[in-house]
Amino acid sequence: MISLIMAIHNEEEYLPRSLSALKKIEDRIGEFIFILDRCSDSSEVIVRSFFPNARIIKKEERKWKNSYSENLQIGFLESNGEIILLLDADIVIPSNLLNVLLPELKGNIATVGPKIVTDKNVSFLNLLYHYWEKISYSISPLGREARGACRLIRRDCLEKVGGFKDVIAPDTQLDLDLRKLGYKSKLVEDIECLHIRRISLRKAVKSQIMSGIMRRQLKMPLWRVIGHALLRLRPLVIYGYLKQALHEARLSRKYSE
Repeated sequence: MISLIMAIHNEEEYLPRSLSALKKIEDRIGEFIFILDRCSDSSEVIVRSFFPNARIIKKEERKWKNSYSENLQIGFLESNGEIILLLDADIVIPSNLLNVLLPELKGNIATVGPKIVTDKNVSFLNLLYHYWEKISYSISPLGREARGACRLIRRDCLEKVGGFKDVIAPDTQLDLDLRKLGYKSKLVEDIECLHIRRISLRKAVKSQIMSGIMRRQLKMPLWRVIGHALLRLRPLVIYGYLKQALHEARLSRKYSE
């Protein structure tokens, strides 16, 4: 059985399009679990209009530092499927998603995901971001991996690592935890999902900085972060990494005193 887990925080702008695509594979999914994280918009009404029998979990307060990670763990603990489909509320999937991805979950492959492509038709900035991704990945194809926005995960493997951790990037942490046990994550580039979130300059800047902070928390070496930032044209990743390193140094001095 496949369990769908979607974490939602005020996503009324994107849910109709995302759920319309999800509706096309409804008969392939055994249970739908939606975690409404302190929503103050019409997200719940929209979800119920598409999936009236889905399980909706309302989270009124967060207990973890990283709320998105907590949402995924809540969904995982409440689910029963042998395969878990993580899907963000701003992702539009193709109707053949499961046909392509499910056969890849074999051997030591614990999790598999499609290529995520920014929808260039949403805004002018989305158009620029779409081609920036295309150009930067053509320059540096290494490091492109399955993303948490849409991926299938074997339950038995997820249970072995204790589920999701309280970190900024739970999908990246999951990959690292699985790798220690000899499992792999696979990106299937033969199939694409659309990322339909409207990009703003503020969000783009914040995304790069948070990516740098995440890399520092995951203890990635600085030389690797610099190489990634230069090849992918993401200089603020370096800033986020150094900002987090400085924060950790200050905490260390504080505790030593």
